[in-house]
Amino acid sequence: MKIKPKQYAISLFESLEGKNKKETEEIIEKFVQVLVENNQASQIEKIISYFSNLWGKENGLVEAEIISSRKLDNKIVKLLNDYIVKLSDAKKVNIEEKVDPGIIGGVVIKYGDKIMDGSLKTEIRDFKRVITN
Repeated sequence: MKIKPKQYAISLFESLEGKNKKETEEIIEKFVQVLVENNQASQIEKIISYFSNLWGKENGLVEAEIISSRKLDNKIVKLLNDYIVKLSDAKKVNIEEKVDPGIIGGVVIKYGDKIMDGSLKTEIRDFKRVITN
């Protein structure tokens, strides 16, 4: 049975719990060896992503991405940050801002496994679907 990246991440996370720096380094070294032996080294980015999410949840940290059609001003980013904190019960949110003129207007917010699409492009597509059915 092939082990999935999420399973590797959970295993690593649980293995590192309560360990000191030296023990952590040893566990990570052995973990990488297991990945190589199982021909799973190509999955490391996915494993790290899952691990980061687990670690973030445990420590009240949420990674978020805000996509807008133009650069948002700091007040709007702060409001969105506070909104994500409230929704996710996070202590801290790390926001990565991206500009995509293709969304026309509004914002798309991604955090954890959630996506909130408030883009004008999606609204237009949904409206078009309603009137054509």
